[in-house]
Amino acid sequence: MNPRVTTTPSRAAEGRSVTVEIAAENMAFDTDTITVPAGAEVTMNFENRDDGIPHNVAVYTDSSASRVIFRGEIITGPAEVTYTFTAPEEPGTYFFRCDVHPSMNGGFVVE
Repeated sequence: MNPRVTTTPSRAAEGRSVTVEIAAENMAFDTDTITVPAGAEVTMNFENRDDGIPHNVAVYTDSSASRVIFRGEIITGPAEVTYTFTAPEEPGTYFFRCDVHPSMNGGFVVE
């Protein structure tokens, strides 16, 4: 499944903003890939549907998770949170995961 993504004009220097919907359920994200424009302001609506289980969404330069691009607050489900951050300027494939459960992960594609 792919998350719903909408791109709208913005007054930001990058010229774009994007909204991404992503959910965690049954110890998995509902998508393997998130795609956003380079340099866009990203609004990520994250829904944790796992009752009593903590999750977050964090974006890293690669799967080593040694360099953080963005780290979202950990929330215990069921709960929802909205994260806002700026996507990298450099197009490429980055990495996202749940920091609590690193096996929950995928590609963060910047175009």
